[in-house]
Order: sequence, then structure tokens, then C-alpha cells
Amino acid sequence: MTPAPWSATMIAPDRDFDGAPLLRKEFRLDAGHGPVKRALLRATAFGIYEAQINGVPVGEDVLSPGWSSYEWRLRYRSYDVTALVGPATVIGIALGNGWYRGRLAWHGKSGLYGDELGFCGQLDIEFADGHVQSVASDTSWQSGPSGTTANDLYDGQRIDARREPAGWARPGFDADATAAGAGAWAGVHALEFDAGRLADPVGPPVVRNEVIKPVEVFTSPAGKTLVDFGQNLVGWLRFTVRGDAGTTITVRHAEVLEDGELGTRPLRSAAATDTFILSGAKDFFEPSKTFHGFRYAEVSGWPGEVTAESLEAVAVHSELERTGSFECSNPLVNQLHRNIVWGLKGNFLDLPT
Repeated sequence: MTPAPWSATMIAPDRDFDGAPLLRKEFRLDAGHGPVKRALLRATAFGIYEAQINGVPVGEDVLSPGWSSYEWRLRYRSYDVTALVGPATVIGIALGNGWYRGRLAWHGKSGLYGDELGFCGQLDIEFADGHVQSVASDTSWQSGPSGTTANDLYDGQRIDARREPAGWARPGFDADATAAGAGAWAGVHALEFDAGRLADPVGPPVVRNEVIKPVEVFTSPAGKTLVDFGQNLVGWLRFTVRGDAGTTITVRHAEVLEDGELGTRPLRSAAATDTFILSGAKDFFEPSKTFHGFRYAEVSGWPGEVTAESLEAVAVHSELERTGSFECSNPLVNQLHRNIVWGLKGNFLDLPT
């Protein structure tokens, strides 16, 4: 399928929604053209995006479209979503600050590329008779709040499970039912954008590569609960938990310990802290709008006892293909090589550092 020419508009929510807005577009397939032969979604953002079709993620990538010189070039990604579209279809987009509007570098400034988050995307649907239906981002889309109330690559993410709008990316969601209060949905508006800046990806996507279980959970001299994953990595923690509504779990991250406590001094001003507020039901949390470099995590507010089965670390980096391996008779040299490999993993998160 040859993609249709770009007709999409860069759109921004009419309200900022704590820097983590949701966007949705519900539509019906054109009738009388037979079954869907292929459906292709192209997507990009000012900020970072996660895309769904009818409530199902369109790909395994995270933190897309990555970091680029936004004033010159904005990369987009393409997804085969043929299996996801239906007679009634919803395109759902979750936005975050990412590199575009989040805090960057040592001076601590934010919003270096722009003040408003935006999304530009187009779903091209080819039918059996050759007819192509294009659904592009425009001012007919809706915007609303997510469960994320703060997100920054350096400082972390705050998720309030009580605010998650159930079914927002599936057909039949009634945005008008939340027409009052902080959860009210709103419209979108167009941003000035030159489509000539759109570019194909120049590298592989960032994905969840490995899941690492704790090797030890222990209490620090100050009485803090510390979790050791036995390996320095870049990514985040995820877990399922149940507790009273409003219970707040705080997770701080660091690469080292100092005097038996979490060693945050090397982080300078980066908070590297994720906060999770429970809904009262069984909640699954995964802070995918940030990332941290860490081996140790300090967990507070957990309902009950934290064990090695309570949570897991997800290592996140560009989807690089490994082409070789190394092993010799010297354990120290082997460990050095493993350190090098993990150093590459941690520093190839879209932009090689």
C-alpha cells in the first residue's frame, strides 16, 4: 500500500491537561467497498506519543518519535493496523512532554522547542475495491485528561489511577458525560507546522527490551525500603498493586548507595522520582513517559510488604540488533565486556550518548 499524501494537521489540545493530554477521533469505515485490505497509521508529535486503535497499542515502541532538531526535522513512525480497525474505529493518542517540552541539560530549562504539545497523524485505510479512506488529525478531534498529572524525563512521572478515563480509546466513549469539572473533555486547535519537516525514521524505535527482577529487598540504616536489581539499567519500574484509594506510592531511583542509603547526590537537580496514587481497585502502573538510570529504587507508601515479587524493572533502549558476543577464561574481562554492553544499552535511547 502506497501511503496517501499527507493531509494531517498538527493539532494541540485546547487545555494542557497537566502536560499529558489524551486525543481521540472516532469514525466509521466507508461503506460499500468490501473488506479492509490494509490500514496504515503514520504518527508523530511535538513531545512524545503513545498511539492506540480501539484501545490496543499500535506498536511496541515507547517515547516516540524520539529526540530530533524539531525546528528542522520531525520524524514519524508507521504502523500496520489492519487487524485493529473495525466498523467503528477510534484513534487514541496519549501525549507527554518528552524532549520537546521537558527539562533538558544542566541548566534546567524547559520548553526549549515549543510551548504546546501537538500531534500529527494520518490513518489510511485501503479497501478491497481500491478505495482509500484517510482519517487525519484535524480540528474535529477531542482532547481530555489522563491519569498522568506530571511527566518529565529527568524528574519522573506522577500517575493518579483515580483519574484514568476508562474506555477513552474505544468506540462509544461519551466525552460529553465528563462535561463538567477537572475531567471535562475539550476540543483541539491547529498549530503552525510545515509538513516539509516530516521525515522517515533514521534509526530503530525505542522499545522495552528486558525485564529484570530484584535480587534483594532490604531496609537501609534509616529504615527505608530499598530494592536492588543487581544491574545498572535505563528504564522504569512497573507493578500491579491493590490498596486503599488515595494511597500514594513513591519510588526514587539512583545508580549507587551512599552510606547504605539511596545515593541521589550524583543526580544533581534531577528528581528521578515516580509517584503513583491508588484507585482502590487493582491498579497496574507503568511510567512510560519518563526513564531513569538506576540499579537501586527506594519505595515508600507501599500497602503491605515489598518483596522481590512485588515489582520489576523494564530496560528500555533503541531496538538494536546484536551481531556478536564475547567470552574468555578471565571472569573479570567477561564482566568488563558485560559492563560495556550494558553501557551501550543505557546510552542508546534514540539519541546515542
